[in-house]
Amino acid sequence: MKRSLIVAAAGALLLTGCSPLTEVISRQSHTVPACGRSDGVVLVVGAHRDAPTRSSLTPRVACLVAGAIKAGKPVILVDASGQPRVVTPRLLAVNGGTLAQQDAPRVAEDLQRVKDAVADLRPESPGVDDLAALAVAADAARSDGLPHATLILLDSGLDDRGALDFTVPGLLAAAPSEVVSQLKAGGNDPKLHGFTVLLVGIGYTSPPQAPLAAKWRSTLTQIWHAVVTSAGATTEVIPQPAGGASVRTSEPVKLVRVPADRPVHPARRALIVYTGESAVRFKPSSTAFVDPAAAKEALIPIARWLAAGPSRHAFLVGTTADVGPMVGQITLSSQRADHVRDELVALGASPSQITCRGVGSHFRGFIRDRNESGTLLAGPATLNRSVRMTLRR
Repeated sequence: MKRSLIVAAAGALLLTGCSPLTEVISRQSHTVPACGRSDGVVLVVGAHRDAPTRSSLTPRVACLVAGAIKAGKPVILVDASGQPRVVTPRLLAVNGGTLAQQDAPRVAEDLQRVKDAVADLRPESPGVDDLAALAVAADAARSDGLPHATLILLDSGLDDRGALDFTVPGLLAAAPSEVVSQLKAGGNDPKLHGFTVLLVGIGYTSPPQAPLAAKWRSTLTQIWHAVVTSAGATTEVIPQPAGGASVRTSEPVKLVRVPADRPVHPARRALIVYTGESAVRFKPSSTAFVDPAAAKEALIPIARWLAAGPSRHAFLVGTTADVGPMVGQITLSSQRADHVRDELVALGASPSQITCRGVGSHFRGFIRDRNESGTLLAGPATLNRSVRMTLRR
């Protein structure tokens, strides 16, 4: 028997529909299930601290698992902890038998074993490394002769180590394209050609991990979608809002700091820094705001403070990541400061109250955003794209 967790059934009958679990396990049909013909399923499960306890599978996932069982295809389980591992089977075994033995009750029994195995899974190492777990899942599928299996990531996606470590400041707000480039440059992108990857519940956590606001869940999901798609897989995102108690385990997990949009309080000599984690954040190599409406809302208090006193003044300094020649960086950073000035003027401030300049990546507070081989580091680069505002009167 192979080391992977396998649920086998010898019949060729498949289920129809991707319906609720009670229907999935009770129907018998000769047609392919609506959730797709499966060439095996690999469940990559986040059973670590800060992950919601998984007492059941979603209808879509249950449908895929039941379809694999009915078709006699393997179901493999991978623990997405800091050192991902394929779980040795205990509850599930390879079973032969006639078509009559592979009926709906038999499928129901094996499906329940899969559910129990997922619910009972506990990590044997600290941390989370979903990226490495996907690579392990792909290797396990290939070892079982399943080059087109469906890999299902059941986790938040908040790795706390490895090549996609979201405890690195700025990474959660990074541009997906820069994250992909960083992984590829370091040879850390998983090889997923031929697989279908379902991303289930990205961005949903349990305490003590702080919850992610909708915009950060969206950014995190975009990062994962870009990484998996770039790795060659067909990708599908399945939002699965989850909450409740965390998985109970003694293995620790590092908390990921979630950027908070705190309102500014303008005052004399105040220094306000808008980085790529703030509402006033810029797209890479651009003067465009990532979210123009959020940027406008964040700048309203500054504009009102300036408009309330003609002697009040704002000094804006634009900065960039270390991308391209310095002359280009200075031009771009100056344009970013100008963009913020224009927004403040549109909100009621006087142009004479605002002074702008750009310094590129040459400024106090610059965070080294390239490694020794020269690869741009997405997290630090995000923090280096900023407008730094000093208020005086």
